[in-house]
Amino acid sequence: MRIGLLETDVLYDDLIKQYGSYGLMFEQYFTQLECTGLKLEFIYYQVQQGELPLFLDECDAYVITGSKAGAYEDHAWIEPLSKWIVEADKAQAKVLGVCFGHQIIAQALGGKVEQSDKGWGLGVRSLLTVSDSPFAQPLPKYLDLIYSHKDQVVKLPATAHNFISDDFCPHAGFTIGQHIVTFQGHPEFTPQYSERLFTRRAKDIGEPTFSNAIKSLRQSTDENFIGRLILEFLRPDEHVLEQIALEQEALEKALLENKKLEKSKKKNEQDLEDPINSSQIDNSQLHTS
Repeated sequence: MRIGLLETDVLYDDLIKQYGSYGLMFEQYFTQLECTGLKLEFIYYQVQQGELPLFLDECDAYVITGSKAGAYEDHAWIEPLSKWIVEADKAQAKVLGVCFGHQIIAQALGGKVEQSDKGWGLGVRSLLTVSDSPFAQPLPKYLDLIYSHKDQVVKLPATAHNFISDDFCPHAGFTIGQHIVTFQGHPEFTPQYSERLFTRRAKDIGEPTFSNAIKSLRQSTDENFIGRLILEFLRPDEHVLEQIALEQEALEKALLENKKLEKSKKKNEQDLEDPINSSQIDNSQLHTS
């Protein structure tokens, strides 16, 4: 499965050396999951630099990452991304949005995002799931994830199905049809990365929120369960996989035929360049037959 990683920001300078990028964290996160029969490859798009998929079938699924930007802010790259989301929804392309990705999808499709007057949602939090799971399997009553946000979705798109919430963040995850899934929390964040991120924001966060968030990172989370849930949701339908396999087989056959033609062409060119040797070979064959 080819996953397009739409990176909507870069990490803080002091975190790049160890953690690379938002997209790389997703690549490492998905790769370490045990998903039988699912080979993953990743394509990166730098959204802030104007890179977006030209065609929706460039990848089997897409991930819109987190960002330090707000979905409601006036950045040049927000509008093109929003238009891309609208087109992806119309085509029922498979898309995952996390944190900022969750928020920009909601906003682009008719919802509303605001900076919450409740302040920071930080650390490991346990949120209640709905009983009618939009996924192929039932959800546990609670899902535990690492959170790091001040902005929230305050109004869902009309077509969205909310599946996880609490009093602090009522719209913490939603699906649209069987092609879009979002999470306000960060399944790709590790406790180590989160601690460094929270620490560099400690002044802005304030006490006791900062200390409580750091303590919460000792708790286990459901990131592996959620990761497998996400990949199953994003996985192309069986008939699509069959079509991809047939196209790959046809491509390999075409490449093999091209190699044979090239080899034959080179031999003919060599024969034309050296007609004497060619003639001698032919005569030799006549005498020995």
